[in-house]
Amino acid sequence: MKRHSLILLLAAPLVALASSVVPHTIAQRALASDRVVIADVVERSVVSDPADPRRIKTHVQLAVRENVRGTGPAQVTIVQLGGTVGNTQFLVPGDATFSPGERALVFMHCVSSDRCYLVALRDGKLPIVDGEFVVVRDMSTDEYARRSLKQVVSEIRALPAGKVRGPLAPENAGVSR
Repeated sequence: MKRHSLILLLAAPLVALASSVVPHTIAQRALASDRVVIADVVERSVVSDPADPRRIKTHVQLAVRENVRGTGPAQVTIVQLGGTVGNTQFLVPGDATFSPGERALVFMHCVSSDRCYLVALRDGKLPIVDGEFVVVRDMSTDEYARRSLKQVVSEIRALPAGKVRGPLAPENAGVSR
């Protein structure tokens, strides 16, 4: 299988930029999101542009079980850059992976009511395990820990209403200009 690193080279400047503005806390991720949901992964499909088969996207169909922040339809599609079609594979480092049948707490930026992108790549998806815990990565240490789903949902619902344009904007990160 061929692995193309062109997308990696093109994304390198963005990765460097994103590493300094990525939402670090669950609250910052939620404030940067149009919608946060508890959802089941229904389907994952990979599509490519017939005119340019190297332009690959992965579509993840979610069935929303509960709106934690924001509202929208009961079905939503997460669009991710990259995927595998035949012998061609493009990967975005640090992006989340989804498998049909799994449940997760998902942080989304939506371009329409039913089409969204993840906020914070892999950290925009918190897997739900044993029905009552989410797996959260500490972005400083890269260690994973279980947290109570109920507690995380309560923290997100306690945040002020509305979306913040910059997740680390001074008024939200405690930094003054």
